[in-house]
Amino acid sequence: MKRFEFKLQALLNFRKHLERVAQQDMAKTVMELAACEKQIDSLQTTHVQSALRLEKIVEKGVVAEEFAQHQGYLRALVDMTAQEKHRKIQLGKVLGQKRLALKKRTIDKKAMERLRESQAKEYNHKLLAAEQKELDEISSLKKAREIANDTK
Repeated sequence: MKRFEFKLQALLNFRKHLERVAQQDMAKTVMELAACEKQIDSLQTTHVQSALRLEKIVEKGVVAEEFAQHQGYLRALVDMTAQEKHRKIQLGKVLGQKRLALKKRTIDKKAMERLRESQAKEYNHKLLAAEQKELDEISSLKKAREIANDTK
């Protein structure tokens, strides 16, 4: 008999490809989320450092215009931090969607792999049955010849 051939192998390969694409997509989103968190930390650190610097400048005395510039800078840092936190929330939602998409792709691929395994098992079972039948026939013919030769 010929070797086992899974007729849906092209579909299985395609589903594996889709799973890899989903994994890459999710990894990209995870990296974006990590970069966003890093940016938030950086902005918060800059805000704290700038606030401390402003306090030192105020202790020495500062012109109102310069004070307003520093305050504007601090407000801009707070606004940028808020924007990044909002972006982080959005990326978290996108990550959840991509995680679900990856899960679906993985389930699709696993289902196809299980089908392939079950068909391969069935094929091997039929192959073993056919071989056993052939061996039984050979054995029967051999026994029949022995009996025929003994009766002569």
